[in-house]
Amino acid sequence: MPDDLSLLTPNLPTLGWTAAHDAWAARVGGDQMGRIARTSRGYCLVFTGGDAVLAASSSVRSDTGVAPSTGDFVTIVDDPEDGPSISAIADRTTALTRRAPGRVPTPQVLAANIDDVFVMHGLDRPLNMRRLERQLVIAWESGATPLVLLTKADEVRHHEEAEETIARIAPGVETLAISTVSGQNLDRIASRFSGSRTIALIGLSGIGKSTLVNELSDGVVQRTGEVRAADRRGRHTTVTRDLIPLPEGGIVVDTPGIREIGLWQARTGLAKTFPEIAEPAERCRFADCEHGSEPGCAVQAARMDGLVSDRRLTHWRELLDEIALQDSQLEEFARRAESRDRADVERRRDNERPRKPRKGKGRGKRR
Repeated sequence: MPDDLSLLTPNLPTLGWTAAHDAWAARVGGDQMGRIARTSRGYCLVFTGGDAVLAASSSVRSDTGVAPSTGDFVTIVDDPEDGPSISAIADRTTALTRRAPGRVPTPQVLAANIDDVFVMHGLDRPLNMRRLERQLVIAWESGATPLVLLTKADEVRHHEEAEETIARIAPGVETLAISTVSGQNLDRIASRFSGSRTIALIGLSGIGKSTLVNELSDGVVQRTGEVRAADRRGRHTTVTRDLIPLPEGGIVVDTPGIREIGLWQARTGLAKTFPEIAEPAERCRFADCEHGSEPGCAVQAARMDGLVSDRRLTHWRELLDEIALQDSQLEEFARRAESRDRADVERRRDNERPRKPRKGKGRGKRR
């Protein structure tokens, strides 16, 4: 398999294009249709069922407010002077989204229209439960199904303890220890890719995301790098979010290693990641219960019964506070935008209002 995505020419059905997409494309119009394989500054590489097309993407964002993302189904118009550009983006079935870095709260879609999210963690380093929980929140919030992959199982003697630990903080989520060296559980991973199923990989650099892609694709389609022995951190060998069709069917989206993942309006994902807290929270006596010392707090009752750990409760509160702060920031920015719009309307109205001539101006003095 070639390293350059532009050399791949998968047909539309293997990319997940359906009759419903045909009907949508007929409504919105366009010269070509396809699925975004990679995004860059102002441009997207799009698989069209023939040769891949490099299409400008800034215009569609200015028209719709939606930034094209890897995995989006799109239509393309080909202007004789300006060349190809994305003209429309189909509604997403799922979207793996984080808060974009920066002061202003805005979403950043990492991968669109995915079926599963593989949350990956290396067994060559201590388990970071807080990071795993945060990753599971955005995975659940995406609408896709999360699965935890523990990579580099060949480097440890016993991985069962790690699997059991994760099972306690990820109820209902399958956890697998895998190794690309020994081949452990790779057949079970490969079985998840069938037809046009799309699976996104998330995790730190150096944990083996690109190595797994290479193994699944029977060739080198992603670069891999060495991991520093001092801190077990890898280099960012993947710098773009790439949609890669696999030879045996299915699609994988490899993402760059992300150390910090900000949540984006992820209350549903939070509830699914912490069900032992979210469920009793619905039964609290007061709707605004802060789950501390309030009377009738079902969360504290569950904690006293040993059903909720102090560590999990503390982290849940932190994530809930993060989401609440984001909500208040969005409300404040919306108020400011509304005030600016109102001021602009009043300014235009004043400028358009006819002005009455000032008395005495332009008249000669009486003698």
